[in-house]
Amino acid sequence: MGGHGWRCEGKDEWGLRADVPAGRGCGRLLGFTLVELLVVIAIIAVLAAMLLPALMGARRAAWRSGCVNNQRQLGLAWTMYAGDHGERLPLNGYGSEAELGERRLWVMGNTHLDPQGFTNGAWLLDPRRASFATYVTAAGTYRCPADRSRVEIGGRMFPKVRSYALNMAMNGSVPDPWVHLGGRRLFEKAGDVSAAGPSGLITFVDVAPGNVCHAAFIVHRGFFTDLFYHLPSAGHGVQGVNTFADGHVEARRWLDARTLEEARPEWMPDHWTIYHPGSMDLRWLREHAYGADVR
Repeated sequence: MGGHGWRCEGKDEWGLRADVPAGRGCGRLLGFTLVELLVVIAIIAVLAAMLLPALMGARRAAWRSGCVNNQRQLGLAWTMYAGDHGERLPLNGYGSEAELGERRLWVMGNTHLDPQGFTNGAWLLDPRRASFATYVTAAGTYRCPADRSRVEIGGRMFPKVRSYALNMAMNGSVPDPWVHLGGRRLFEKAGDVSAAGPSGLITFVDVAPGNVCHAAFIVHRGFFTDLFYHLPSAGHGVQGVNTFADGHVEARRWLDARTLEEARPEWMPDHWTIYHPGSMDLRWLREHAYGADVR
């Protein structure tokens, strides 16, 4: 034990009692005192307090990076689909399997009344149900790493399989979206997007966990001026990640406290009750969903 800081009780050269390095002939070992232990514990606590924010920050940065990578893959699939289908954009919207019939959305999504839409991986990966299935084959690509939300089904909690939705203005024609469009037409082909300026038009949006349902992200610009039908996620601090039609992905800092507050719940099924008069975040989404001429 010598050389490791342990001391033992012995005698010095004059025969007086003293603590000496531990070794042969050593009497009673002397350990750390209570005060010394408390000092060590206090130092460890201070170091932990100093390191924890840095570790949490690193984890959040990793989640944001993963979200950006996921959306970049979705954006690439969106572009590839149009290239493979005569420049026509993937079908977007929502509906049950019975309502959609032979029509395939980019992925399937429905209302909060259809629980399998939150947990059924086949709605993402089955080529008979999702037109993206041949382009994006990993289920994890559809879920933000920061999204820990769950849905209750039959008394049990299950993780949701999807965090992202596609801007309804991008060929969101199922069902007929006239009530949300306010007379503005959809972008149906890649050429429509190019003419409107793809760098300023959002495609995929990281959706607030409680609002995830439709495959489409609906930004209302119809009769109800202040209706915030779908809320964006604020799962990255006060930011959400969005993809743009030119392929770039960026995090957007949401400015309105109402956006941040209502983006937190795991379950917000009634879209028609979310009104944010004068919201800068809603204005930004309208401008980037339909074009800068929209207010």
